[in-house]
Amino acid sequence: MYFCPNCKHLLLKEKKDVRSFLKCTNANCDLKKKIFPIYNGIPILLPIGNEKCIFKDIDSYEHMNAGYSRRDANISKKFNFNKRLRNIIYGINKQTINNYRKLIKLLNNESRILIIGGGSEGRGMDEFFEYISALNIKVESLDVYLSDNIDIIADAHYLPYSDFSFDVVIIQAVLEHCLDPSTVVQEIYRVLKEGGTVYAETPFLQNVHEGAYDFTRFTHSGHRWLFKEFIEIDSGPIAGVFSGSLFVFSYAINGLFRNRKIGILIRLLFFRLCTFLDTLTPKNYNIDGASCCYFIGYKGQDYNVNNKSDWIVNYYSGAQK
Repeated sequence: MYFCPNCKHLLLKEKKDVRSFLKCTNANCDLKKKIFPIYNGIPILLPIGNEKCIFKDIDSYEHMNAGYSRRDANISKKFNFNKRLRNIIYGINKQTINNYRKLIKLLNNESRILIIGGGSEGRGMDEFFEYISALNIKVESLDVYLSDNIDIIADAHYLPYSDFSFDVVIIQAVLEHCLDPSTVVQEIYRVLKEGGTVYAETPFLQNVHEGAYDFTRFTHSGHRWLFKEFIEIDSGPIAGVFSGSLFVFSYAINGLFRNRKIGILIRLLFFRLCTFLDTLTPKNYNIDGASCCYFIGYKGQDYNVNNKSDWIVNYYSGAQK
C-alpha cells in the first residue's frame, strides 16, 4: 500500500488501455500530476514539480533515469560476480558489519524494514541480508533508478508511506545526494514507529562523487545534529583519518594526471594500509578526520534536545578540546 508522496493520501491502482498506474485519491492534492506510472511492475512515485524533487519528467522513465545516469541500474549485477575479489583487495569494514549486527538484535519476525537507496547492496550488509532472508522479514527498498533490488522509485524527501510504517530505516551513503537532508530525516522520523531505529552512514572527508548529484557532507557532530530528534544508540567514524586522506589524495592524483585509473590504482595499493593505520589512530582523531560517519538511534519522546542547541557543543568528542 502506497501513499501520495505529496499529500500522503492513499494511492489506488487504475488501468487505462494497457497501462497501469497509481492515482492520488485526494481531490485537493496540489501536485500538478496526481498520476504515477508503473514501469515494468515498479511504481514511479516522484512528485514532479515539488521544490526538492530534482527530476523533471516521469511520463517516460528513460528521460528521468538519464538525469541520474551515474547510478547505473545494473550496478549490483556488475559487482556481485567479483564481490569476493573486491573484499580481498579492499578489505571488509568491520565497523559497518558490527553496526548491522546491532540492528539484527533489534529485529523479529514482525519487523518491517525500509532501505532508502537500496538499488545496490550497501557494503557490509551480507550477514544482515542473510539473517532477514532466513526470518522472511519484510523489506521495502527504494531508489531513484531501476534495479532488481528495489520495490519502488521514490524521492527520499517525499516518502510514499503512511506514518508509523516501519521498525527500521536504513540510509547508507544517500544523504549526501539529497538537496535537503534535514527534510529526509524528518520523513524517516515520520514513517518510523515509536521506538523504531534509524541507521545512517554519511560521508565527511570525501571528494564529490556522482557528479552533479552530490550536495553535502557532515562532521560527526553535524551528523548528530541532523538526527537530533532521535535518541542515540551509537555513532562514530566508519573509516578514519587515513582512509579519508587516501580518498581525497587519490582524487587529487586523478586531476593531476587527468587519469582516473591512476587514482584507483593508488587506492588499491594503499587501502589496506590506511585501514590498518586507522585502527592505530585514537578514535577522537578519527572523528575529526573521518571519511564517513555513522549514526544509530531510535525514535522516542524523551530525547534531550528540547528546542535548545547548546548541547551539541558539549557533544563534540574529537581531539580539539
